[in-house]
Amino acid sequence: MRVLAGDIGGTKTAIASVAVGRTSLRLLRVRVYPSAQYATFEEILEDFLRAQATARPSAAVFGVAGPVRDGRARVTKLPWVLDERVLAGRLAIRPVRLINDFVAAALGLRYVPRRHLATIVPGKEEPGAPVGLIGAGTGLGQAVLIREGTRERALASEGGHADFGPRDAREDRLVRFVRKRVERVDRDRLLSGEGLRHIYDFLRADGFAPESPAVARAFSSEDRSAVISRHALTGRDRLCAEALRMFVSIYGSEAGNLALQYRATGGVYLAGGIAPKILPALRRREFRDSFRSKPPLNDFLAAIPVRVVLEPRLPLFGAAAAAYMTPME
Repeated sequence: MRVLAGDIGGTKTAIASVAVGRTSLRLLRVRVYPSAQYATFEEILEDFLRAQATARPSAAVFGVAGPVRDGRARVTKLPWVLDERVLAGRLAIRPVRLINDFVAAALGLRYVPRRHLATIVPGKEEPGAPVGLIGAGTGLGQAVLIREGTRERALASEGGHADFGPRDAREDRLVRFVRKRVERVDRDRLLSGEGLRHIYDFLRADGFAPESPAVARAFSSEDRSAVISRHALTGRDRLCAEALRMFVSIYGSEAGNLALQYRATGGVYLAGGIAPKILPALRRREFRDSFRSKPPLNDFLAAIPVRVVLEPRLPLFGAAAAAYMTPME
């Protein structure tokens, strides 16, 4: 079945023409657009379909970074409002569905080969048990995959916007620091590119270490989160290294929270744009220790494996899978 799949995010939007079956998937054509450069999502779709030489797809599903209700969605970090009925009329494709982007990512897991997964916390998944998915990127996404025999169902979550709970005195100070900048400190504020910048600035203001001249120069011309990560991974900048270490510790704790909330003994997966870029840091003990340190349930969490999804097109895979599963109107 040939379908149209999309992954709509605050930073970029990917559109693909996909040939998909129950166990097979092939991307026929993919294009990635910088989201903020377009006034509407429809402009992107029309551009993509204009260059489509073949017949229009038989169904379309778009994963959206934000909540979807009654066929409508507002992208969390863009001024776009999407409506299934409007899109179906504009595109002459039926059906058209909107789903949460992490619902799409969860549905795409079945199409990711093992070689595109990196285990960062060992364990043994329980067959047929719920699977947790979490991912830091422009924001923090979460979902859970429920398996019922050969069927899979993904449940949406806006848990990334739940309140952040500090675990120690330094995280208490971090929350107070970030609260002076934003109205409310939720998990999304800290587990995202924005969050890494907040943590770095907090540590500098808290007196952990001064900012190095090399990092300050790089900040003037590059994305600050990328600069912090790069200098942290080299191990040559103490402030950057501690910012990333603290970020990874918070990430591990939140992944453990997700595992507890959904009893995700089928495993926890890290998706999103940040995890593959900081994989060496995620392999260190900070993530594992924070994931498992939930007394009295440390032993329960110690059995759950955590893997990083290295395949960046995961949400497209899942959107295509959802289009394949959608009944024709």
